[in-house]
Amino acid sequence: MSYDLLVKNARICDGAGAPIYQGSVGVNAGKIVAVGDAAGSATRTIDADGLVVAPGFIDIHTHYDAQVSWDPLLTCSNWHGVTSVLMGNCGVGVAPCRPQEKEIVSWDLVNVEAMPQDVLLNGVAWDEWESFPQYMQAIERRGVGLNVGFLVPLSSFRYYVMGAEASEREATPAELERMVQLFRQAMDAGAYGFSLSLLNQHIGYQGKPLASRMATKTELCALGRVMRELGRGVIEIALTRSVSVLTEEELDLLVTIATESQRPVTWLGLLGRSDMPWVCRTALERLAPLFRQGLRIPPQVTPRPIQQYYTLKVPFIFASLPSWREAFNRPVPEQIALYRNPTFREAFRRDLKVGGAIFTNQWDRVHVVRVEKEHNRRYLNKSIAEIAALWERDPIDTILDLAIDEELEMGITLSVINTNADEVRELITHPDVLIGLSDAGAHVDQHCDAGVPTYLLGEWVRKRQALTLEQGVRRLTSEPAAFLGNTQKGTLAVGKDADLVLFDPTTVGVQAPEWVNDLPGGKPRLIERALGVVHTIVNGEVVVTEGEYQGGLPGRMMRP
Repeated sequence: MSYDLLVKNARICDGAGAPIYQGSVGVNAGKIVAVGDAAGSATRTIDADGLVVAPGFIDIHTHYDAQVSWDPLLTCSNWHGVTSVLMGNCGVGVAPCRPQEKEIVSWDLVNVEAMPQDVLLNGVAWDEWESFPQYMQAIERRGVGLNVGFLVPLSSFRYYVMGAEASEREATPAELERMVQLFRQAMDAGAYGFSLSLLNQHIGYQGKPLASRMATKTELCALGRVMRELGRGVIEIALTRSVSVLTEEELDLLVTIATESQRPVTWLGLLGRSDMPWVCRTALERLAPLFRQGLRIPPQVTPRPIQQYYTLKVPFIFASLPSWREAFNRPVPEQIALYRNPTFREAFRRDLKVGGAIFTNQWDRVHVVRVEKEHNRRYLNKSIAEIAALWERDPIDTILDLAIDEELEMGITLSVINTNADEVRELITHPDVLIGLSDAGAHVDQHCDAGVPTYLLGEWVRKRQALTLEQGVRRLTSEPAAFLGNTQKGTLAVGKDADLVLFDPTTVGVQAPEWVNDLPGGKPRLIERALGVVHTIVNGEVVVTEGEYQGGLPGRMMRP
C-alpha cells in the first residue's frame, strides 16, 4: 500500500490507554489508514526511531479568539503538540460585534484576559464579521494551522442584544428570546456551545461587572435547552467566585444547567490553595455522588503552578478587591493619581483584611522582576516583603510607591496557586477531572501556559512518575475528545483524523518563558517553547518540526 505520510519505527501510544508498542502509522487524505504494521511506500516517510507517536493533544481552554486574526498558526500551542483547540471560553470573545462597538467589546478581553487594547483594535479583523456565524466563517476562510472549535461567549451575546445595560441587569423576555434565536443560529452554523463567567474579578467595560455575571438561571437554562433539543455541544463556566471554593449556590447552578441542557458542563476550576489546602478535596467529595449518577460536570485542573507577571497598569492580581475596580480602564496618569490617594490605600488595606480573594497578603511571594530605572535595579528579584523591610514601610505603600516611581512599568510576579506538589498530584490523577486551564492566547504579558501538555509529560510523567506515559497521553487526547463528543480525534485508529504528535519521552517538557515583540504594532508578549516535540501533524500535514513552521494551514473547524 502507498501512503501520503508514513511514520515508521515509532513507539505507538494510542491515546486510549493501551500499552505502548512498536510500529508504524500510515496516512492518506488526512486520515489514518493503517496503525501497527503499515508497510509500503509513501510520499513522505518519517523515521521515528526513539520517538513516541500519539494523537495530537487537545486543549479545551484557550482564548485564541483575537490572536487567530494575526497568528493563524496559534503559537505557542502548535509548538507543544497541540492539534485542536476550543476557544471562546469564560464568556468573552470578539463576536458578535457591530463595527462601532469594537472598542467596548474589546474591553472585556482587556480586563478579563489581559490583552492590550491597542493590539486588539489594530490586530483583530473586526470588519470581516458582525454575527457569530460570520466570525466562524471568516476564520475558516482565512485558514488556520490547528483545528478550532468555537464556544459562543455569553458576554458578547448579551451586549449585542442588550447594549450597555447587559452589565447592569437581567434580560427581558423579549431580549432572552432574541438571544436564544441568535444562539440557535450560531449552533446551526457550527458553534460548539456557550461559555460564561461568574467570577467577581471579571470586569467589563467602564469597570462594570462582566455581562455574563448578570445572567440569571432562567437565561442560562433557556440556552441550555437549545443544546438539549439539538443533542450536541458543551458548556464552559468560570464558576467559583472564590478560587476552588464550590458554594451551594454555585453547585446548584452547575447541576441545574447540566440537567436542563443534558450536555457536558466543564467549569473553573480546582486549583490548590496554600491558605486552604483542603478545599479541592472537599469539592471533589461533594461532587462524587453526582459523578456516580452520570452527571457530566468535570472541573478543569492544571498540572502547573500558576505564576503570573503583572504591572499595575493592568492590575489583574487585585481585580477581585472592590477598592481596585476604579483602577481599570484608566490612562496611566489617572491610575498614578489614584494609587497616591491615601483613601484608596486605606480601602486596599481593608479589603485585604476581609480575605477570600486570590491574593491575601502573601507579600513574600510577590517579586519584582522588571524595572526601567537604574536606581531601582537593586530591587530586582526581591519580594515586596523584603523591600518593605528595607524601606521600613508597610507592603501596600511599598508596592504602590515603587510602581509610581517606575511610572507603572514595574513588573512583578506572583505564585500562590497550585504550589503544593502533593495536592496537584491528587488533582491530575483524579478520574473525573479534565486537564485544562492553559489560557493559551490570553494574559499575553502576564504568563504563558500553552505548554500544559508538555509540562504534564515532562514533570508528572517522566520526573515525578505520577502517571504512566499512556495515562498522561490519554489525559491530553481521548479524554478531552470524549468530553467534546468528537469521535474523529483523540485516538490512533484507522479512520480517525490524522492529527499526530511525535515527541521524545526522555526530553519532552517546556523551556523557560521569554519575551518577544511579535504582537501587532511590535508589542511584547511572553512565550514558551517546547522541549522534545519533534513534529506536530494536523490532518496529515506536518505543521511544525522542532519548533519551526513548515508551511500550510491544514486546520479545520470542529463542529459538535
